[in-house]
Amino acid sequence: MAKNLNGHGRVTIFPMLHDWETGSRCVLAYTTADNGLTAVLGVVPVEGNVHEPGDLFALAARHGFIGEWKGSHEQRCGCWLACTGSGSRTVRKARTIDTEVGWAVDMARVVDLDSAYYGHLRVHAGRITLDDPGLMEQARALIADELLAV
Repeated sequence: MAKNLNGHGRVTIFPMLHDWETGSRCVLAYTTADNGLTAVLGVVPVEGNVHEPGDLFALAARHGFIGEWKGSHEQRCGCWLACTGSGSRTVRKARTIDTEVGWAVDMARVVDLDSAYYGHLRVHAGRITLDDPGLMEQARALIADELLAV
C-alpha cells in the first residue's frame, strides 16, 4: 500500500534519460530511510516536462531486465530502481547534486524485496519534494536546457 514518507539526510539528485525512443528526460532523487534498509527514489517535478514518468516501477519495467534479479516482477522492478539509485551515488554522472536536506515523497508504490539488494530490503518510489526551495530550483535546472530544445 502506498503512503507518504519524509526524512532528512543525504540526497543524490541526477538527470536521467528515461526513454531512448523519445529522448525523454527527468530528474530523479535517491535517498534512504530506516537506517539504509529502504531505498527511496523520487521524480523531481519539473514544470513543462510532459514526459515526466509518473510511475517509477513502470519506468523500471520498460528497461527490459531479463534475469539480473530474483522475485516477482514488481520486486525485480524495485531492484532496478534500487540499482539506479545506488549506482547514481557510486558512479556519479555529470551535474549530479549530492547534499544533506529534508525531503518528502508522495508515494506511488512501496515494494518489499525478497532479499537485500544494494543494501536495501524495501523500495519506495514516487514524487519527491526537497525542503530547500533553492535546491529544488537547482534540481529542476538539470534538465531545463533539454526542455527548451523540444
